[in-house]
Amino acid sequence: MAVAVALSTGELSSPGRLRPKEGERLLRLQRSLARARPGSNRRARTRAAIARLKAREGDRRRDWIEKTSTDLAARFEVIRVEDLNVKGMTRSAKGTLDAPGRHVRAKAGLKRAILAQGWGRLVTRLEQKAPGRVEKVNAARNIAAGHAVTARGDRGGPARSVKRERQHVRPSKVAELESRPSRAGRMSSPAY
Repeated sequence: MAVAVALSTGELSSPGRLRPKEGERLLRLQRSLARARPGSNRRARTRAAIARLKAREGDRRRDWIEKTSTDLAARFEVIRVEDLNVKGMTRSAKGTLDAPGRHVRAKAGLKRAILAQGWGRLVTRLEQKAPGRVEKVNAARNIAAGHAVTARGDRGGPARSVKRERQHVRPSKVAELESRPSRAGRMSSPAY
């Protein structure tokens, strides 16, 4: 996740993270914690140092959210945000004993990255600071236009959905498709 917020003006913004030296220190402390004996004083000191670094990162994220939401509420009359189900995106993937989850480790990293961006909290603060001016729409491409689209449906018009993925077709297949006579409801060439 490179950027947390992209504005229609072209501005990009992300919450403050740990500095590189702080990140290295956190990694060293976590390794030290893994080697420390349970119940020891060294383990307690290491846990406290890790908690201080994590709190610093959280403070920077909250500060960024407050400043960004205040700025957006003051500058824009209508604020459109992507309608993301952050709670669902960060829900546990462990599963149950009968049906264990798949790729739990990979999903845990993704969930940490989503939560580190602070999307849910930013939208909440925007709704509090700009009541009635925040609109939630579904697709990032359609936010500026203000069009809401369903997950797989079109906007109701004759045009195809902009959310459709590009079809990859071999050049020989393109020639074959173009030579066929088109039938009603069937495209004679691949859609890009």
